[in-house]
Amino acid sequence: METLKAAFAEMCNCSNWSLQLLKISTSKSAGTKYASRQIQLEPASEMASFIDEISKKYLSSGKGSLESYSDISDYDGTASRTTIYRLKKDNVLIATEYDAFLAAVANPDVEADAFSYTSAFVLKGVITNGDDALPIKLISMQSPITKLKQKFQFLHASGKFSQIKDPILTLRTSIDVVIIGDTIYFLTLAGENLFNMARAYKAVCHDAITEVEATGIISDADSFRAIAESGHNPRQFVSFDRARLNALKRTNTRKAMAKLFSIPLDESNRFDTTADGAADRIVKLLCNKGMKDPFKNAAVEVSGAKQWQ
Repeated sequence: METLKAAFAEMCNCSNWSLQLLKISTSKSAGTKYASRQIQLEPASEMASFIDEISKKYLSSGKGSLESYSDISDYDGTASRTTIYRLKKDNVLIATEYDAFLAAVANPDVEADAFSYTSAFVLKGVITNGDDALPIKLISMQSPITKLKQKFQFLHASGKFSQIKDPILTLRTSIDVVIIGDTIYFLTLAGENLFNMARAYKAVCHDAITEVEATGIISDADSFRAIAESGHNPRQFVSFDRARLNALKRTNTRKAMAKLFSIPLDESNRFDTTADGAADRIVKLLCNKGMKDPFKNAAVEVSGAKQWQ
């Protein structure tokens, strides 16, 4: 947390901020594409004021500040609102999209219609960390372009009021993603949309299910896959634990886990995935969501797990 606090505190000392609007498009054939449009705020002092407001917000003790988070953890597919999730640029879930994103913001357009860039906005700067200069990017996934719905809204200019017919640029101080150097921090899970991570964890899920099927520990592959690939289960496979899968290849271990986590077995001592709820429990067990209460010696479901310290 100290790294982020230091970064937000140092932001106001950076004078070379730039603002870009972002356009994100996705397709099965082309993947995720990015385009950016650099814009200028007038007067130039408005940029410094905006950065100052963001810094104050996140360094305060109010709602949405850094103080409202309880932890920083490596991204594992869980969805805690009080956790900041951290990824490295080479993480398999984002590596391709991250490179494409960097390429887009490194070469922004300066002439295209700014109002067509409606996906997000990016603030780029450089902060100091001791003797080191670190690039920093702040990304808001809320659309920066607002189309006013009320017909009777007017802008005052030259002593007269004129109806606002064109879209307007709206910059909010809420930030979803912070990138410092090569480390990405998700302040909110809207950050997943920046890198189209639903596509990534669905691919991870598909590969993991194939591995599970190959072990022969489940009775019916089709019924297991139907459940494991539905709902919120695909994102859970970000925490897929192959050591657990390998352990479950042993019949005695599988019997013990079946008893502890209430997963029925068939006559061949395979997990009976045709039974109600069995597939969901297997997913939780394989993805570090099923643990043992040390006091009650009973199974419990957890949102995530990390090494005891």
